[in-house]
Amino acid sequence: NEQAYHLLSRWQEGMTHAELCARVARDFGDEIGLADLDALVGFVASNNLTVEPMTGDWRHYAGIADRSRHGWLMWLIHNYLFIKLPLVRPEPWLKRMLPVVAPLYTRACASIIVTIGIVGIYLVSRQWDAFSTTFQHFFSWQGIATYAAGLILIKSAHELGHAFTAARLGCRVPSMGVCFLVMFPVLYTDVTDAWRLRQRRDRLMIGGAGVAVELSIACLATFLWAFLPEGPMKSLAFSLATVGWILSLAINLNPLMRFDGYYLFADALGIDNLQARAFAFGQWRMREFLFGLRRPAPEQLSPRMALTLTIYAWLTWLYRFIVFTGIAILVYHMAFKLLGIALFLVEIIYFIIRPIANEIRDWRTDAASIRATRRSRLTLATASAALLAVVVPWSTSIQIPAVVEASALARVYPQRGGVVQRVHVKPGDAVSAGDPLVTLASPETEHRRALTRGKLALIKMRLARRSSDTEDRAKSLVMQQEMRALTAALDGLNKELSDLTIRAPHDGTIVELNGSVHSGRTIGRAEFIGLIRGPGALVARGYIAQDDIARLHGNNVGRFIFDNPDQASIPVRLESVSQAGAPQIEMPELTSHHGGTIAVRPASGDGPHRRLVPIKANYLATMTVGTGEKAPAFSARGVTILKGDSQSIAGRAWQQIAAVLVRESGL
Repeated sequence: NEQAYHLLSRWQEGMTHAELCARVARDFGDEIGLADLDALVGFVASNNLTVEPMTGDWRHYAGIADRSRHGWLMWLIHNYLFIKLPLVRPEPWLKRMLPVVAPLYTRACASIIVTIGIVGIYLVSRQWDAFSTTFQHFFSWQGIATYAAGLILIKSAHELGHAFTAARLGCRVPSMGVCFLVMFPVLYTDVTDAWRLRQRRDRLMIGGAGVAVELSIACLATFLWAFLPEGPMKSLAFSLATVGWILSLAINLNPLMRFDGYYLFADALGIDNLQARAFAFGQWRMREFLFGLRRPAPEQLSPRMALTLTIYAWLTWLYRFIVFTGIAILVYHMAFKLLGIALFLVEIIYFIIRPIANEIRDWRTDAASIRATRRSRLTLATASAALLAVVVPWSTSIQIPAVVEASALARVYPQRGGVVQRVHVKPGDAVSAGDPLVTLASPETEHRRALTRGKLALIKMRLARRSSDTEDRAKSLVMQQEMRALTAALDGLNKELSDLTIRAPHDGTIVELNGSVHSGRTIGRAEFIGLIRGPGALVARGYIAQDDIARLHGNNVGRFIFDNPDQASIPVRLESVSQAGAPQIEMPELTSHHGGTIAVRPASGDGPHRRLVPIKANYLATMTVGTGEKAPAFSARGVTILKGDSQSIAGRAWQQIAAVLVRESGL
């Protein structure tokens, strides 16, 4: 803080406490007490910032250095996520090249690049379909190579932007090289000397130089893409444009990561060592919220700045939890099984569990103060209630996505494709089993039947005159076999033509008819014709998740709740559950592809015949609906809530974890 700065700036060898306090009071007007000075001395000594330790000699610092050294295994655990390899010392070259790049720092150059970028974005917007569909052409080895080349070019320019700007402002650039983030190579530039700059504007320029270079390249590449002919140069321009925009806006400017956005955010706030100070505020605010200790803030800042640092700390913790968990899963899948498990555990234990354990350890150290507050007792009661809610098996409901429909409900499709000749029914008509709904015609099949009839008549005629024809008599057996084949073919063609008349599968009422099916239109087998609701009771059909099967018992009852809030729920009773998991979901309205809750992946087929395979095992369940309930005009979607054996949230979570462990272990 400011008081510590005043003391250290006037500290000279051989001065007494009283002399130092008097000089600070004379030069800065601060009234410094001996207690304040002792606190500063204790802080400096405890952080090993003195030439010699308070007690002992140089061996004290030597022992600290020895204890800080780790073996290769601990070094690897601490550094495998981030390994830095300096390659070049660029400072002499940067100084020689500064006059060459000086025009790039002028307002005229910035205006030209911004203008080119705006024009390029406008031109791309006029060809957006061509630009967006270009992505799919990069899912190949050639596309990956082009993107890799673009990434290397743009990241090299990014680091050079930092380096030239730092050198231009008089900072040292001792090294440039490669660092490995989760074993992925990334270029870096050492511009730590920028902390010596007194002007915040200068530090912002160094921190933002890399992003400015990337955005400049993206502007130029976007502009050139609109004019370049198809070929390698257009592909390279596309990769530079997309990489530049995405990396700059989504990654480099993210203040929650220790990239350019973090340093820009810190300089914009005017807060040095942002994360450490924000984390101190985050911990303080969290402990005050949980325990109400009424302790002073880590440092004196304005209420708005203190709130900003607190929110930033909490967002960073949440972001790190998500990122480190994702990295743990990534390294698990990148390595072979045994190494993957080890790296996964290192990541979770070291970066997620260890900080939480350290915080709990601090709570235990301060247990006496924590137990003395009323807020702590309220927090303990709330945590206990939440724990009980998680571990106590209180939930008895089983949710089943389902549809309610008539027990005899048929979706009608043609058995064969053809040209519509006549539609015999309309919505609301009552039909009986076998009544014609739509009549189709197939000129090709009619022509084949006419040819077959002609051939059959000729064979019959030749067989009838074989007694007077020597040649026909000699081929009598062959002609008989041919006649039987033609007769069978004619029967098949008659059957095909008979199938062209689409008939009602059972008695019922036409509740839906495809309006696009009309005379003169050609339709195929996948064309939906209509929906027939038959008489009889209602039935609910749905799919039970595998995790809920064990919770079912005899006489499961519940209610079906419609998606439409205007419809009242109806009672249902579980009738049967399939013995094996469903290979596909037969009711598409229940799947995620049609707004339902069952996650599926599309398999073979087309249109309504496309197979929707569930991601997880689901079992078809049939439920009877209470008598007297009115049948819906169509299938009505909703959710059935049955009563089953009780289960806790923790129990369900353990089932999921155990399933993953069994699957990954290969048992």
